[in-house]
Amino acid sequence: MGKVTVSGIRFDNVSTEEAVKRVLRDHGEPQMVVTPNALIAQACERDPALCRLVNSASLVLPDGAGILSAARRQGTPLQCRVAGIDFAERLLAQAAVRGDRVFLLGGRDGVAQAAAKNLQKKFPGLCVCGCFWGYFDRNGEENRRLLGIINACKPSILLVCFGFPVQEEWIRKNIGFLPSVRIAAGLGGSLDVWAGRVRRAPGLVRAANMEWAWRMMLEPRRLQHLPALIRFRFSGKKAAKNASNRLQNNEIQS
Repeated sequence: MGKVTVSGIRFDNVSTEEAVKRVLRDHGEPQMVVTPNALIAQACERDPALCRLVNSASLVLPDGAGILSAARRQGTPLQCRVAGIDFAERLLAQAAVRGDRVFLLGGRDGVAQAAAKNLQKKFPGLCVCGCFWGYFDRNGEENRRLLGIINACKPSILLVCFGFPVQEEWIRKNIGFLPSVRIAAGLGGSLDVWAGRVRRAPGLVRAANMEWAWRMMLEPRRLQHLPALIRFRFSGKKAAKNASNRLQNNEIQS
């Protein structure tokens, strides 16, 4: 399956099903899952520390049409887009069958609880053993209290929805204090979707790799990210051109 590097991020070249199977294996250590999209890749291009954080994860999934397009242009195509929310739902379906305990962390007051209720309807038998909102002091006593709550609940799966890079930084900093957690995934705004607060794009829009446009239409504030997406596309074209030139030079020399 291997890795494909885009903007310095080493993506796992897997399908959604393969990703779920991989994290459910007994690795002997906690698995951290990250789901970078084009905006995250653009941020990692600017900040090497963020790139190192992402690459430190056990599983790095390509969440976005922009990532697939960039990989294809540079001649190292990825199998498919693996949206974080799709990965999580496949994982939760398996958790319901296996009896794994799940903790939901993030969102505004009541969002995680509403998400838990809807997820348990969607996946009968799913054990959501605890929820906690995302607006707490992540560096003080409240964080220590949260760690105690999570440990008391004994989840094996922890879904963290603070947004990038806060969720990844929190997982990396705290996973060592959560001995029952075997899988920790950063999933951005997934809780809002599961709670019914945000409507996801229809299947046909997702299949056309236009979910980013749908989200901008529903949430005009996201238009502020458009310049970054354009920069990412042009930087990807430059990287693809450089890769093509290197290939041509190698052919000439051989």
